[in-house]
Order: sequence, then structure tokens, then C-alpha cells
Amino acid sequence: MSLKIFLSHSSKYRDLAIKVKLSLQALEAEETLDIRFSDDMVGAIDWRQWIEDNVRSSDVFLLLYPSASMEMGWCNYELGRFYDSKRPIICIKNTDIASPPPAFQPYQSYDASPAKLGKFLRELFHEGVFSDKQPINADVGNPGTEFYARGQEVANVLAGQFAEARVKEHFYERRLVFSLRYSGAGALDLDKSTVEGNTEGLHLLGLSESSSTTWSSLKRAVGDDGGWLTDLESALPQVATGALPPALSPYRSATAGIHLPIVVKAETADGRPRQLVVIFVSAGIDRLLPLLGWTFPRGMPDDLKYLMQLTRLLFRARWEILEPRFQEAQFHSPDAERCAALARDVMSDYAAMEREMEQEMSSSLGKFFGAFDKDLRPEVSACTAEYMEVAKRLRDDTALSAEALAGTLEALLRNNLRWLELTTKQLELGIADIH
Repeated sequence: MSLKIFLSHSSKYRDLAIKVKLSLQALEAEETLDIRFSDDMVGAIDWRQWIEDNVRSSDVFLLLYPSASMEMGWCNYELGRFYDSKRPIICIKNTDIASPPPAFQPYQSYDASPAKLGKFLRELFHEGVFSDKQPINADVGNPGTEFYARGQEVANVLAGQFAEARVKEHFYERRLVFSLRYSGAGALDLDKSTVEGNTEGLHLLGLSESSSTTWSSLKRAVGDDGGWLTDLESALPQVATGALPPALSPYRSATAGIHLPIVVKAETADGRPRQLVVIFVSAGIDRLLPLLGWTFPRGMPDDLKYLMQLTRLLFRARWEILEPRFQEAQFHSPDAERCAALARDVMSDYAAMEREMEQEMSSSLGKFFGAFDKDLRPEVSACTAEYMEVAKRLRDDTALSAEALAGTLEALLRNNLRWLELTTKQLELGIADIH
């Protein structure tokens, strides 16, 4: 007989996969193992069809999981092609990993220690656990035989190979990895899409280091601070085309402050995103101030200079006026008197900023609206109307609760973000005209 094994691994651990394949084949006798993995693909082949054919025709699915930070997008994709029967699914994980990745947790796993790898080899070759009790090479489990000694050597060598992969990778960022699942109709399934990350990323969201959660659970956990998750979901069609994803709403943490979520990597298959990597960049005001204090070169066109000045004011409005008051209203439960003072401060600071525009930028309503292309003016009018409505609410409500104030300030933050997007669009148009 010949047992067909599909070896699933991350491309980063290709050398480990080759070592595992050769080591297992070194224990064959009369019966053989047919071990397939991505290196077996020849050139000019339909790789998706190759995966489909080889996964579906395999008797055993074997995942190599040497690092908890290993990207699982393609491994999960391959596992999805294998789910149509009760064939064995196995995970060999490194000794410092508590449990297999989420999709593999229901199935058998082995630690990559000499003892546990020896057990795997005996069950595979001697006991025929994965081949309907038909041994592949019974001598692997018979002390005193050549293959028994070779099996012990293989277990030690493979344990050493896994040990090398335990070298810690230090990512100097807060990172989350979204593995996406879809319903039969092709819609994103938030209940089955999983979220993992490094320690810093998980802690930022209030999750423990060993946590694995679903998109829907994360969305419930972060509550009102999950606007960036909604933005991310809306951006998936754009990501699927290969286009750069849009900016995501800031994430606010009561303990760690404000962070900007940024999509740094996306994997797609069959026209749909399969995995997204998001990092969180600290947006402390002390780091933004150098950016906000830029100067302009001589000879710069007046229209571009005006837009840059406007962008700087919008950043200042966000980080100097709105965010500090929003943080206080959202997380410190100020009383009614303090809420009223915060509302007055916001409106007073906005009035001062408008005066600054008039004095330093020679700005007027006509100049302001004239700075935008005619195709953008409907959006400019809509943003203006939105701002006027929210500002009126802030001015007129003299009995604001902390919750109501936070909601109004959050509406102003959203409006500020719309203005930033509009000025960015206009800047792109202005830069395109530079010859």
C-alpha cells in the first residue's frame, strides 16, 4: 500500500518541510509514503488546481506549525479543501506553543519534542493509526531493529529542526492577523473569521497573549471604539482588487491612548481577501506636533500652500481641540458642569481657529469653497452642513451628559476625517497638475 500525505506549511518554513518529507521517507520499507507539498509543483501549472487535486486525494493532512506567528492563510485554505471526509488531520507544533491554530484545534496534535515525535512515528509506521491499522513499517516500533534506531534518530533530528524555528521574532509594532471566512453565498462570515496577533497587538485590544477570537466577538468587545473594524470590512472589495486600502478610523484605548490602524499586508485568493495584517501606530500628540509645524518652500503655488495650511489646521482641530475633550468625556465621566465647560472650550477654540484662518491665510468663505474642484463641491457642501448641524447641537445643548457630549464630539471627529479626506483628494488633483 501507499499512504498519501499532504504536507501543509508556511513558505517561510520550506526547509523544514523538505526535512520532514525526507526524514519520513527514510523510514519506508516495502510500503511507501506519497508525500506532497508545494515544492512538488512543476512549472507552468495551475497551482490552485494542483492544490485542489492533491489535497482532496490525500489520505492524511499534516500541518507543520513551528511558530505561533506563522501566517496561516494558505494553510487554512488548503485545510478547507480537505474537509469533505473524516480523514486524519494532524498538527505538529513547536514545544513552546500551547495549542494548534484555531482551525486545527479540534484535531490531533503532537509537540515537536523527541518523545512526542517518536510517538507520532510509531503510530504512523508501526501501528498504522492513519492507514486503517495497516503498518507502513512495523520495525520502526520494534526495539533492536535497524529502523527502530533510525526512527529515534529521525525524531531527534526533527526536534532539532523545530527547535531552530523557536528563535523569537521581535516585531516592533502592535499587530493583528485576520483570517477571513465566507458563507456559501460569498459574504464575509464574521463568526468564522478569526483574529490572532502578537502580544502587543492583543494587549492593546484587551486580549490575553494566548487569545484567538472571531471578528464578530472582537467587534462586540471593542464596542463604540470599533469604527476601524467597520471601515476594514467596507474596504474588503477594494483590497480584493489589489488597490491600496483607505485610511481606517483611529482606535482609542483608555490606557494606551490613540492608535492608527494600518493594513500592511493582504493575501487574496479567488478574488477575495483571505488574510489581512493590521498594525497599530501610536498617534500621540507629541509625535504629531513636528508634522503639524511644517513650513513651506518659497515659490510654492498659492493654491497648494493654502490646501497644506488647511490640512494642518484640520490636524490641529482633531488632535488639539477634539481628541483631548473626547477622551475626557468618554473615559472620565465628567459631571454636567464640566461637560458644559468642555463644550464651550471646543466652540471657543474653533472660533479662534477660524480667526487664524482669516488673519494668517487671508481666508474667506469664497476662497475656502473656491479651493476645491467643482466636482468636489457637493461633498464640501455636505460636510459643511454636517459640521454646522453638529456644532449647533454642541452650542445649544446646555445640559449635556458625559455620554451625549462624547457622542457629539465623536460626530465632529468623523466630520473632521471627512474634511481631511476631501483636502487629500484636492491635493492629489493639484499635484497632478504640476508639470
